Amino acid sequence: MTNAFLKRLLFMDILKLQVSAISERYRTHLFSGMPFLLFLLFTLYNTADLRAQRVAVKTNLTNWMTASPNLSAEFTISSRLSIDLSATATPFKYKPDFYFRHIRLQPELRYWLLTPLSRHYVGFTAFYSTYDVGYKKRGYFGDSYAAGLTYGYNWILSRRWNFELSAGVGAIHYRLARYTPGTAHPKPDDTGWIVAPVKLGITFVYVLK
Repeated sequence: MTNAFLKRLLFMDILKLQVSAISERYRTHLFSGMPFLLFLLFTLYNTADLRAQRVAVKTNLTNWMTASPNLSAEFTISSRLSIDLSATATPFKYKPDFYFRHIRLQPELRYWLLTPLSRHYVGFTAFYSTYDVGYKKRGYFGDSYAAGLTYGYNWILSRRWNFELSAGVGAIHYRLARYTPGTAHPKPDDTGWIVAPVKLGITFVYVLK
């Protein structure tokens, strides 16, 4: 298989992780609110596909701590720039009145101070997220999108393995509806902007090439 074909398979696996266990109603809500982010994801991916020099796959331990399976891929596109594409999905329903469903798609453009996948970087990121949380008599349903600045540090552990710490802050716009679990989802009626963390990563990195 060619490297370009393998990269396309990897990218599609990231997208499929988001929707594989989400209800039809939840998918409709998700896709109706993020055409711009999907356009951005594909634009960044096509740029990376044409110019990628190194490729790495990653998973973030902070998301696993909240039972959120996640996967990301990073492609270098120049001697100082890389593109990171990440996806997180939490499709779990423990009981009829206890569940936490969450999806996030997040691209990031990184500028490395030395060389890609080594030591310091600063970046710009954006994300789209949708969620449905219920516990006993309280349920919260909605979505959010954000943009912000990031910083991270990448330790080289071996030829193939790296360890990364990252964080970011930015502006988040949210839409929220409150409801009783077991009833229909209402339309979000609470909206606003907040300044909050947009990224927090404790990440293991496997360098493919």
